[in-house]
Amino acid sequence: MPVSTAVPVAEYLRTTYHPDMEYMDGQLLERSVGERLHGRAQAILAGLLGAREAERGYEVFTEQRIVIAERRRYLIPDIGVKAVPYDPVPILERPDLVIEILSPDDTLTAVSKKCSIYHNAGIPAIWVVDPYRKAIYSYGADGLQLERQTALQTELTGPVDFSAVFTELDHSGRR
Repeated sequence: MPVSTAVPVAEYLRTTYHPDMEYMDGQLLERSVGERLHGRAQAILAGLLGAREAERGYEVFTEQRIVIAERRRYLIPDIGVKAVPYDPVPILERPDLVIEILSPDDTLTAVSKKCSIYHNAGIPAIWVVDPYRKAIYSYGADGLQLERQTALQTELTGPVDFSAVFTELDHSGRR
């Protein structure tokens, strides 16, 4: 269960936490620590998206603090994608896509709340990947929706084939 601690935003922004923490309205919030499948899914997706950066005109970030509401809210998506050019400020503002990867401790209710914060901040594309159930979700005006298709896409990224990601996860550790 996430634990929160009150700290001033200036302290949050100048402190390195292990693992990193999020910041919501004066409170430090622990993040779920991913296990092997979480880490592999993150690496596979970051690699797949990273291979398209130059062609598609974006940059990929992993576990990068992003500002949701200056001096009040800073979240850390597992993966963020931002079109270039952008203002290279120290803390990334409004990525074009965020991807959350579920850990065993995460619940769909909790991740849906986090996705709602992203959505309300104007982030146009929000995906959730469950590497344990091999499921993908998208978040929009209707909330968190389980996707029946095996690929999701944005105009920026093009299609991302999650069946290939899940197949790669199945082979993880067996080569």
